Amino acid sequence: MFKLFSGVAPAQTRAEPTALLKLVAGEFAAHVACLWPEPHTAFLTAPAARRHLVCLAIELGLDLDPVVEVVLSGRLRDAIRIALDRSPPGLERALGRLGETAWPAAGYRRLLTLLDEPKAAKLLRHAETIDLAAVSRLERLPGPMRRALGLADLITDDGADAVAEAAGAIACRSGAAVADAAAERWAEVETEAALFEAVREDLYPEPPPPPFEGTPRLRPLATKLALRDAARRYNNCLATRVNHAVGGFSAYYEWLGNPGAVVEISRDAIFGWRLEEAKGPNNDVLDKDSRASLVAELTAMGVYVGRSGWQLERGLRADAGRDWRFPSVEEDLAEVFGD
Repeated sequence: MFKLFSGVAPAQTRAEPTALLKLVAGEFAAHVACLWPEPHTAFLTAPAARRHLVCLAIELGLDLDPVVEVVLSGRLRDAIRIALDRSPPGLERALGRLGETAWPAAGYRRLLTLLDEPKAAKLLRHAETIDLAAVSRLERLPGPMRRALGLADLITDDGADAVAEAAGAIACRSGAAVADAAAERWAEVETEAALFEAVREDLYPEPPPPPFEGTPRLRPLATKLALRDAARRYNNCLATRVNHAVGGFSAYYEWLGNPGAVVEISRDAIFGWRLEEAKGPNNDVLDKDSRASLVAELTAMGVYVGRSGWQLERGLRADAGRDWRFPSVEEDLAEVFGD
């Protein structure tokens, strides 16, 4: 029904847009000026919905010249059908909620895509205004999230960039398919906090295998799920130590004594694997009997229990100063057990 144009108006019909038209029509001002020459009155005084319809049709490459009067008059529903040669569901309502000035071309394209997505279209139908920033922010998110309008409306541009970079990190480490699958899951959450939690969960891979198999009373916490479950049961900050485990700097075990404890062993440049920390529920201090049993179990397993290699090396440096005192092993262990 309508011919497509190349995006540049013919020289004989070119018209210079006024400053006001440039403000209202943005990147579409030159085309609009060819359709409604200076002073562009018919376009500038038309309702915002009609102006957005004109800009959308221009972005889609449709020739409005034969129907300029119809587009700005009559029923909006009919104008949409005439201008676009179709009537996308929800577009009539949306056009009146886009604000007073033209959107960028990419924003209009994304709007049409969102109207085809049931979840996003529902949000658009109930929105008092449709936020260009939120729609534009979708372009910052990973591909599988490009229709998650509800999330785009909740987060900032920086948040969207961080999510996209996290997806890129996962793709670099594990491949594009894994990253896309993660982004698909992220798109289903409904709050900003849930989104960031889901991204952080997928951002880290599983920890490397534990350095020791463990014993009947000393069970390795070998997965992210196991670490988070233990953090919940012991009411401590173990969930924030996932990066230590994934990086191979620390490994975590659960002591199944009475009471139980979360045990952290860490790499030591001098002693190998060394006991870093051991605390009971709510970070309570273990009693002396439980502590002795745990130390015996760790020692038998091959974990060093004593001062850190850093303390020993520090004691062997002349520049430590005459006032520096070499701590006793007992003092170091008191810190390990939280005394």
